[in-house]
Amino acid sequence: MTLRFSDKQENALKSIWILGIIVAFLQISNYFVDSYGPDNSFYGYLWQAQNWFLESLVFAWYFYRNKLIAKGVLIQLLFIPYYIFKSDWSAFLDYHLDIENSMGIYNAMRFVTFFIPLICFTVFYFKTEAKPAGISRFKSFIIPLCGALVFSYAVSSDPDSLYKYTEFITAESLYVKDILVSIIFLVLSFKTTAVLIGFLYLSNRIYSIEKLMYPIDRQAISGTFFKWGFIISYTILLLTILDMIGSIFSMSFSSSSLKITTITYILSYLTVLIISGRFFANLIQYRNYTLQKYLGVLNAISVLPILNLISFFVLLFVKKSVAPVASYVENLKKNRNIHLMVYGALITLYILYKYFGDPAAYREPAIFYKIPVFIIAVVLLSRYKVSTKIVPFFVFLFLYYSDIKEFFDFTEGYLSFFKGKILSFIWLGLTASALVYYIIHYVLHKSFYTEYFEEHDAEKFEQYMEEFK
Repeated sequence: MTLRFSDKQENALKSIWILGIIVAFLQISNYFVDSYGPDNSFYGYLWQAQNWFLESLVFAWYFYRNKLIAKGVLIQLLFIPYYIFKSDWSAFLDYHLDIENSMGIYNAMRFVTFFIPLICFTVFYFKTEAKPAGISRFKSFIIPLCGALVFSYAVSSDPDSLYKYTEFITAESLYVKDILVSIIFLVLSFKTTAVLIGFLYLSNRIYSIEKLMYPIDRQAISGTFFKWGFIISYTILLLTILDMIGSIFSMSFSSSSLKITTITYILSYLTVLIISGRFFANLIQYRNYTLQKYLGVLNAISVLPILNLISFFVLLFVKKSVAPVASYVENLKKNRNIHLMVYGALITLYILYKYFGDPAAYREPAIFYKIPVFIIAVVLLSRYKVSTKIVPFFVFLFLYYSDIKEFFDFTEGYLSFFKGKILSFIWLGLTASALVYYIIHYVLHKSFYTEYFEEHDAEKFEQYMEEFK
């Protein structure tokens, strides 16, 4: 199994649990400082200092672990102006200076103070790591900078994206609330370290779009690689989706127009969504190949929180088949058909549960047309590789076209400001939702599909399976 980590990256990963503990401690500490600390300057500065230290430490960790102390310290120091200018200084500039366009000056300062340490991090890191031969100087700077930019946006999360799903638990006691918030920050701290691990892994593939879109090479997936790959990629995938839900809504209805930084933020999150989702899907398929098992439905439920623990433990602990590869290939079509029937039955039961679970006055028989749509979609995904480029978006449009049309009609007659905000929410929401549908259907594709179903060449597929031994 090729992990594709360099020696210096391995050094950064060996004690990354220490980084996770530091980040968790500082995030939880900031919560208590903000919630229970006195309202004075000292505690305000303490909160800002801890926030700066924990977020800049993530960028400096690689250098500290490889005894490049000066570079790590310099990167952290260069982040200080950015965190100073995180507060809105436009009113201060208006009051003390006789200038116009103070907001523009403030935004420019934030932009500069953010990019200076990011550029230094990019140069220091990618000069330390070897780059492939034949890459021009321009590409060797711009491509890593784009990767570091995506990393900088993905490394942190808004705790409200998780808290709003659990706040009903906290109505009775403040102690319960504090415990729950602490757990949320532990999850977010794990996500921070997971994103750093993902960045180190993908930085070795960053110069090739094909390697980014297929982030796992065809090879046997060991239990250790599967375990950590599953946990890391699913954590990033799920929290990215939750972050986008809240961010798109708040950005669309904010008082300001969409800025270039906002667009960059959205594109970064969509990039993380696509790469982490494809990594997760390929990991599951290649683990099936390694075990010589066809676990279609169990693979499919891996996208569902909590239920995916079943998929995780089965794929982690099930023993590899000792039967000949020819026997595995011979039974593939029969196993596929059985799993598709089980999947169809589960979808039907779920739709019936949704229908009869609603009060009689709110039941809509139209919900039943989702049954054939979902079943036809998964049948196509199980048979054709090209279906991943068509089926997810067709299903999305088929299911939500009338809702989208009603929403557009709803904006007619509104003032241009409100209409613009609603439309920006629609476009951002549609893009994000369509890509989420793409990732879900890509996972379904990798759960049920094998190359044998499309090529019908048993001998060729047996040779292909040799790569997973």
